[in-house]
Amino acid sequence: MKKIVLCAFALTVFNFINAQEESTSYKPLEGTVTTEVGLTGGLNNANFNLGGGLLKFRYFLKEDIGLRLGVSIDNEKDELTSTVDNPFVVNGIRNTNNNNNSFKVGVEKHFAGSNRLSTYGGVDLIVGFGKDSDEIVADNGNYIKTEQKNSRFGAAIFTGADYYIAQKVYLGVEAGLNFVSTKVKDGETSTKQGNNLDTIVNPGSKGSDFVTDIFGGIRIGYQF
Repeated sequence: MKKIVLCAFALTVFNFINAQEESTSYKPLEGTVTTEVGLTGGLNNANFNLGGGLLKFRYFLKEDIGLRLGVSIDNEKDELTSTVDNPFVVNGIRNTNNNNNSFKVGVEKHFAGSNRLSTYGGVDLIVGFGKDSDEIVADNGNYIKTEQKNSRFGAAIFTGADYYIAQKVYLGVEAGLNFVSTKVKDGETSTKQGNNLDTIVNPGSKGSDFVTDIFGGIRIGYQF
């Protein structure tokens, strides 16, 4: 009899906890704001990365409609002793700076999923800009400087899912296709030797390069 009572008690507690779990709201409601970052290296060796539009904010107009803003920041700068075989910049310092920044503005449509799982699909508008520069400056003031800018415009379609591991905290996956047109603008190379300064134009792309690529990744985010 005692065992029966204990089993009934345990079953009652389990049903109570399960009912509480089912009644808990995990997914975003109207007016919810979320932010997230992408993870590189997988879950076992995770690193945060702002490249590839992996810093993202969302605002939910309704429970199933979200507006989103993605920011991709990719800046690389190196400084090293010049090894260029050029007599007037020997013993120089070489600085290279490559930066490419993109912004994505889009909309998501969320589907029923489950209490913790939210699946969605949507589209993004992509705008980007960047600059590549290479500068070698000698101890005597002579230098060679090259600079060229680029711009990008395009769109993306995607699908993804968020799984809420706790209230207001989720892990997600997302994958899709980018359709991007890139234009390289005319650049310049300036060479200074003593009192002489020469500048030449480096032609950019005559047209635009249209590229389609696949993207995907793991994300971690939270609701405000």
